[in-house]
Amino acid sequence: MRKAGHAADDRSDGEPCAQRVQRKTGPRSSVRSCPVPYLSFASNFMWVMIIGIFGPSLPAMIIDLDISYTRAGLFFTVLSLGSLVGTSLGGYASDYINRKILFSSIALMLSAGLVFAGLAPTYILIILFIFMLSVAGSPSGIVGQSIMLDMFPEKRERYLAIQMFFSSLGSFCAPLLVALNYSSGLSWRWSFFETAGIVILLLPFILLAYLPKVRAQKHQRSKLISILSDRRIQLSALFLFLYMSLDIGFSYWLAEYFSSELHASMKISSAGVSIFLLGMMTGRLTTPRLLGAVKPRKILLFGLAFALASLSVFLLARPVPVKVAMVFFYGLGLAPVFPLLMARGTAVFPDRPGTVSGFLFASVSLGGMVFPLLFGAVAEGIGIRRTYFIVGFIALGLLIALNRWTAERPQPSKNIHDTG
Repeated sequence: MRKAGHAADDRSDGEPCAQRVQRKTGPRSSVRSCPVPYLSFASNFMWVMIIGIFGPSLPAMIIDLDISYTRAGLFFTVLSLGSLVGTSLGGYASDYINRKILFSSIALMLSAGLVFAGLAPTYILIILFIFMLSVAGSPSGIVGQSIMLDMFPEKRERYLAIQMFFSSLGSFCAPLLVALNYSSGLSWRWSFFETAGIVILLLPFILLAYLPKVRAQKHQRSKLISILSDRRIQLSALFLFLYMSLDIGFSYWLAEYFSSELHASMKISSAGVSIFLLGMMTGRLTTPRLLGAVKPRKILLFGLAFALASLSVFLLARPVPVKVAMVFFYGLGLAPVFPLLMARGTAVFPDRPGTVSGFLFASVSLGGMVFPLLFGAVAEGIGIRRTYFIVGFIALGLLIALNRWTAERPQPSKNIHDTG
């Protein structure tokens, strides 16, 4: 028979891990003693690294498969389409299904999908396997985030900012991996195989980690419409959708911009993406420290304004070193926007972290599906440089809208038991 103490740890309505550790060892020990934040950080690192290998691999894939910009943009569109489905279902499932089984299955299917995509000999088969791995693997970050928010709601902004730092770290490591493969004479396909191995490394930590049982009950599933129809959730989803045009819409074509517009080598083109991500990492590493002294609204608006100014200089300047510097500053300013928008959205229904996170990430996936393909089609006619001016106009509109929307402090909704 199991000991009573162990039974108490596993109760679906029992004391959260974070509170239990704080009660026993003090508040400063909660993160070190409870592995879930790190597991969430690692899962987001993993998924974003997978996304990140596509951009710097794009020039080689275009040559190898002999495809146009529009067809190349379809890679990320299909990846985002699968993610749209996967994150929606995975976020909802994480509030109701055994999280350890769900998490482990995601890791296994994602690793297999990466191997198959790397082995696929034709454009059509690559598209097919990209869609499959996206549906199966995209919920990895959502499941980790939902558990983290469920256990540490009072540290929402701080932990989401740290989580986004690890996401940026994954994006930063991806082009370095691709560049290393190029330097070693390996094809773009090796990046898929190597990333699959990284995914497998996460599996033992999932199996060994303490993951609290779900707290949502089956009879509450009908309340999903109450969440999706909330105006604050809808606005959060819209702004995150538009944000993706500034993030992935810019970075996805950055390597090709350096290659076609500046006639740089593939190594330098991949390094350009890394510089953007280095700015992202720096900003997201700084954001948690700033949150203790500066209001989130000010960080959000100033960051977006700084990114817009940097993008303007990037587009108008001619010297390559200035462009490179502005790529860094653009990422630096853009860094706090995503985590602070996500924190604001998930705070509306704190007792449904998985469902809300899944819906918000679905809008992120939709943006990732639309903007690379859209910008690729536009670039076919006017070039990538002029297409980036569209990014600037979107950033300006988003800045104006967020200035008005964030003027009012968000208030959590009533408990989901009482809504709908």
